[in-house]
Amino acid sequence: MRAEFAHTLAICCSDGRFAPACEQFIQQTLGEEWFDRFVVPGGAAWLHLDVLTVWENHIARRHIGFLIEAHDIQRVILIAHQQCGFYEQLRLTPAQTVNRQVEDLRTAMRFLQEEHPGIAVEAYYLRIADGQLIFEPVQD
Repeated sequence: MRAEFAHTLAICCSDGRFAPACEQFIQQTLGEEWFDRFVVPGGAAWLHLDVLTVWENHIARRHIGFLIEAHDIQRVILIAHQQCGFYEQLRLTPAQTVNRQVEDLRTAMRFLQEEHPGIAVEAYYLRIADGQLIFEPVQD
């Protein structure tokens, strides 16, 4: 156990198929060996307020805000992934689903930057191409 808190927070989907790849990406590519996690179905989708996610939005904002303040979080990493069951329940076309996920990542980025000025926020969309997992940066 470490005495101090991690100063990075990852917000990701709970889908175990992608968890090892997300951990590896955050640690090896982004250089964050040690970080806090907010892991729920849909991940950053919980920060997008709409009629289907009112409860999730309230819970996410409360608990993510707590982590940011209590652990002095300086960096937040958001990751959404292709084939997400949380989004499949919306019954959108595959193209609409990707667009919605990317827009939710952007909404989450804006919310976090507005509510917690000074923290670095970045987002990635994890897609599958020819059996490979590719993390693509999402710009606000």
